[in-house]
Amino acid sequence: MSDAPRVLRRDWTTPEGWRGTTTGMWAWLIQRAAAIALLVVVALHLVNPFRRGLQAALLALVLLHALLGVRALLLDFGLPLRWHRALFVLALVMTATIFVTVWTWRWY
Repeated sequence: MSDAPRVLRRDWTTPEGWRGTTTGMWAWLIQRAAAIALLVVVALHLVNPFRRGLQAALLALVLLHALLGVRALLLDFGLPLRWHRALFVLALVMTATIFVTVWTWRWY
């Protein structure tokens, strides 16, 4: 018998590899992808800060990353795990709502 720890392996290149992925994992993956995208967008924004597309991407990514971070903090402080999905959806809806509100208000 081997004492080596079991490692969960996922074939991430096929749809079957993603079946059964829970909401908490999707939130974690999206937040990490937003963080990496933020690094790229901030660098591009520093080169040319007046491009509207970059400004929109920066706003959207900051909102998404921040609100998913707030979701994680709330769960860390003891909210029940059954709230994973509701907090995830709330973070996405709030991101879209705040983005649209700020972006449309900004151009009036």
